[in-house]
Amino acid sequence: MTGSARSYAASGVEPGQRIVSTYNAGPFVAGAALAAFDRIGLVHIPVGTGNTARLVKSIEVLRPEAVVLTPSYAAHLAERFDLRGSSVERVLVAGEPGGGEPAFRAKLEEGWGAKVTEAMGIGDIGVSLWGECEEQDGMHLGAHGFVHPELIDPGTGAAVEMEDGASGELVLTHLQHRAAPLLRFRTRDHVEVRTSPCPCGRSGPRIRCVGRTDDMLIVRGVNVFPSAIREVVNDFAPAVSGHIRVKPQAPGVKQEPPLPVIVELAPDGSVDADAIRDRLRETLTVQTQVELVPWGSLQRSEYKSILVERSDK
Repeated sequence: MTGSARSYAASGVEPGQRIVSTYNAGPFVAGAALAAFDRIGLVHIPVGTGNTARLVKSIEVLRPEAVVLTPSYAAHLAERFDLRGSSVERVLVAGEPGGGEPAFRAKLEEGWGAKVTEAMGIGDIGVSLWGECEEQDGMHLGAHGFVHPELIDPGTGAAVEMEDGASGELVLTHLQHRAAPLLRFRTRDHVEVRTSPCPCGRSGPRIRCVGRTDDMLIVRGVNVFPSAIREVVNDFAPAVSGHIRVKPQAPGVKQEPPLPVIVELAPDGSVDADAIRDRLRETLTVQTQVELVPWGSLQRSEYKSILVERSDK
């Protein structure tokens, strides 16, 4: 729990503050990180998922300074409820990419009236290994001394130097785990590295997860992450809701252009589908076919959002 406590403490939460958690104790592996809140000295209020009304009531009555949940659930709550006047000062998100996307983060901060930081781990190695500080410029390694991180090229497996601006698949090795140690475990998380000094004083490289390599699609030789498509689409807020679906037409990773992308509009929102298509082409060098759908067409989640919907399943 030391690594998890360091990761979440980086967000700025302090002993004695109240935190509402939405991670169930099981089977969601993040539930194993709940003891980290006790180690930090927080007053932990476990609510879990499955009863959004109870969660909102807990925030109203118990007035926590922080909540911890997935980015998808945080966005869902901000859409349904006016939380800007709540007691929540910090929204800690983890469990999926998204919390570090500038446009998506800005949307969450506007909806909650609070600061958003993200954390990341993986059940096979450690449930919370990385945590973002108040500078919001990448996640620090909270499990320093317990886990050794590396980068590789996901296609070839070749090592990639962890230098500023580098990107690749994150590989982790246990340093002190005695029960079931793993050596050079491939996480499938595709990350970007920052090594510039952080004003918070923490040393070592920082990372931002841009997507999962097992979610990645290849369109005419171009690697495309669904989370990257969402990040570009979010630039069109407030005309769009921020919810998308990528719908590959062929099985497997390789796809032929144009790649179908469904974009949900905001209430009373209006935007030109061609403008989104052109921005995706300009930013990600991928040709897409953008379909606009009305507000509420795409399903929300209390867990993780589904960004890819395959027609062959």
